[in-house]
Amino acid sequence: MKNIILQHWAGDLRELEKRSQESIQEYAEYCGADYQLLRGHVFNSALSLQSQKLAMLSSDFDDYDTVVMMDIDMFRRKGATKNIFTDEKGIGRNFGIQPMLAKNLHKRFPTLGDPNYAYWGGSIYRLEKKIRKKLRRHYNLDDAMKFNNNFNDEGIMHRLAFLAGIKNTQEAYLDRQQWNHSSFDEGVDQAEIIHIRSKIKPGGKKAPKIDNYRSLVERGII
Repeated sequence: MKNIILQHWAGDLRELEKRSQESIQEYAEYCGADYQLLRGHVFNSALSLQSQKLAMLSSDFDDYDTVVMMDIDMFRRKGATKNIFTDEKGIGRNFGIQPMLAKNLHKRFPTLGDPNYAYWGGSIYRLEKKIRKKLRRHYNLDDAMKFNNNFNDEGIMHRLAFLAGIKNTQEAYLDRQQWNHSSFDEGVDQAEIIHIRSKIKPGGKKAPKIDNYRSLVERGII
């Protein structure tokens, strides 16, 4: 099996992005996978920077059995042992805020999606080759532009899931939040992959992400 982890960023890499790249590249090596950081408008310059992550569907990666795309504020927890390629079968995150976002999307764009079809959070995708081909077969720019600068890649991917017939079932989703555990949530010390957020506590104050990252480093979690 040949697998790869992708991340995407536009502009200069700051400390947080550099540290995330180092962490996820090391994690890719642990999993026996390749790693690549995509830069800039690598998918379509008409779309938002968030939507450039759709490059993960490109035929450029058809040599890979599974492609994982992670945001560049994600980190492997120190001591984590699971392999996202072999210990997981789902496609993306649908936990916490995602059901609410899906409801908002369906209210705003009632003809472009359907609650019976998968809605994934944009910070991590795990896409086997047959799924990537199935999704990209239905991609068109006119549909994608409707989600530009609002739901971005999440909206586009939901539209593709709807057109490709990928249902809103547990099989479509990663295991709760272990592959994308918000840095402020309880249980972060048991996560596989941690997502650095600006919140310090749920519903509480915010701080620069780099400060929250350093706090987890000081606690020995990442």
